[in-house]
Amino acid sequence: MNSKPSDFFWETKPLNELTTQEWEALCDRCGLCCLNRIQVEEGDTIYLTRVACRCYDIGVGQCGDYPNRFAQVEGCTQLTIERISEFTWLPETCAYRLRFENKPLPSWHPLISGTPLSVREHGIHKYDPVNESDNIDLEDYVIDEGVGDW
Repeated sequence: MNSKPSDFFWETKPLNELTTQEWEALCDRCGLCCLNRIQVEEGDTIYLTRVACRCYDIGVGQCGDYPNRFAQVEGCTQLTIERISEFTWLPETCAYRLRFENKPLPSWHPLISGTPLSVREHGIHKYDPVNESDNIDLEDYVIDEGVGDW
């Protein structure tokens, strides 16, 4: 059995037919889902902040404890095929969201470009992120764009 994702699977397979490995390969590792958000109680508006989860390794550009992230970070959300319709807060560039909306992946996506470095300027680093800590007030780090404006 071939454990490597098949070529161009993201263009040919429906989401519900992806293997676990293919699903994981869709992630471009932009880290935008690792940024903290604030939801305004008076409405449905969600604001993105420049504050990355405490497990996120800004220098490396990925989760520093991916296998244990759910135990390490309260509220860390597992993105699954079964729940993809719930993740409207994902950035418009997210491959999970794009595939759910039957849209093509951007040219800088690692599956297209062939290099994981191509995502860097399109991901978390464009916001000059800081890591979460006990003495950070998320409201001081709100990005002037609502989630719908990603």
